[in-house]
Amino acid sequence: AATAGSGKALTLELGGKSPYIVFDDADLDSAVEGLVDAIWFNQGQVCCAGSRLLVQEGIAPRFHDRLKRRMDGLRLGDPLDKCIDIGAIIDPSQRDRIAALVDGCTEGQIHRAACAVPEGCFYPPTLITGLSPAAPLAQEEIFGPVLVSLTFRTPAEAVEIANNSRYGLAASVWTENLNLALDVAPKLRAGVVWVNATNLFDAAAGFGGVRDSGFGREGGWDGLL
Repeated sequence: AATAGSGKALTLELGGKSPYIVFDDADLDSAVEGLVDAIWFNQGQVCCAGSRLLVQEGIAPRFHDRLKRRMDGLRLGDPLDKCIDIGAIIDPSQRDRIAALVDGCTEGQIHRAACAVPEGCFYPPTLITGLSPAAPLAQEEIFGPVLVSLTFRTPAEAVEIANNSRYGLAASVWTENLNLALDVAPKLRAGVVWVNATNLFDAAAGFGGVRDSGFGREGGWDGLL
């Protein structure tokens, strides 16, 4: 509204609920490390954070166990300390909002990392499993260190669940089968899709979302224009 009629161009880079899809043939250790970067980098306060984990049903228990062990070893504290993994939430009101969303979860199982939580504006890394794709926490952007996990059986179901969102900023696909990755990636309605990686950007590639994740592109030729 502020720019309408002024002749100014407008780009909106908004939020997301980016799916992080792990197939049963993926390198699970690499997928866990990628997930730590996807959701707990900057305390999850990243628009393209991989906040929706979709893991194939057959490996879900094993993957969740590895992920919980990794979570429990994360360190919270002063982000200027190079030994610290996770710093503080941006504002007390946002920390309270994150806590209220998690505490209000009426379905699923909640795992909070068993790491020490300092006093102040901190929230522990959290994993929520057993939700349905339509559950509020599986649909709404939390913008904090909270990961929601869903399961799928087939690639088609993974795509259906991944696209069941009003957002479309980014997505990650983890598999050792290149044909599977190249089949699934174009079907995901997201501005950026990574394969066996997350949060990687190239100066030649534009970045931006579709649907409620915004419009327009930053970077690449779009950014220059």
